[in-house]
Amino acid sequence: MKPTIFDPLHEMQNILLLGLRKIEDRTTSTDKKTHAIRVMSKKLRSLLYLIKPSLQNKESVKIQKRFYKELSKNLSIEREMKVMHDTFLMLIKRNRLHIDDFAELQAAIQKNKKNNADVGIDEKLLLAKSSIQKAIDELGIFRRSYSKTKKWKKGFKETYKKAYKSLHLSLKSHNIEDIHTFRKYAKYHMYQAIFLKDHVKYSNKKIKALGKLASLLGKCNDIELFEDFLHKNTNIANSTQMITYAAKEQKNL
Repeated sequence: MKPTIFDPLHEMQNILLLGLRKIEDRTTSTDKKTHAIRVMSKKLRSLLYLIKPSLQNKESVKIQKRFYKELSKNLSIEREMKVMHDTFLMLIKRNRLHIDDFAELQAAIQKNKKNNADVGIDEKLLLAKSSIQKAIDELGIFRRSYSKTKKWKKGFKETYKKAYKSLHLSLKSHNIEDIHTFRKYAKYHMYQAIFLKDHVKYSNKKIKALGKLASLLGKCNDIELFEDFLHKNTNIANSTQMITYAAKEQKNL
């Protein structure tokens, strides 16, 4: 059966509507809502890279990318606080440690989360809801500027080139910012491959490999975030011991 015509703007609308429903769902936890919005933002940015060659007004893409980036960044503190506690629990389990021996450290992490992550979260989610609704309304402007051609294939190739270039740069420099850039473009390329699975020759094996790589780099970033917290709190009991376990986990990755 011939695949249906790929409509990136329709995909964007569906993603935005799903994000809106997630925020409005009272049975969904704050952590899951935060995660869903950040994933939504990445998927939307991947689509923007895909359709950029098909838009007559290129400046509108830059505006939209900044908009979705800010939407994600608005909830970055909440995400970071959760990551630190999850990483702490993972290291406890992975190394078969007694959590009671790290009670002071866990209390410090939870206090840090309470002081930072819970401040104005309801307001942030309301702002995200308003922003998503605005983005849905503005899709009409995008559609008027969108050229219905297969130029999205050019966008797909350009995102791959950015991922490839940033990979070689990160392998050469070992700089955390370069690694983060590679992870970003690799994830965009992965999402694009999923969106275009019926329209381009790209194996599921490659998509899964990209997903695993992005996940691995994400774990490295999470551990580095936790290590940074530990180094700033070496006065806490057993924090230096936990730094050793974090460094070991980072090396194993």
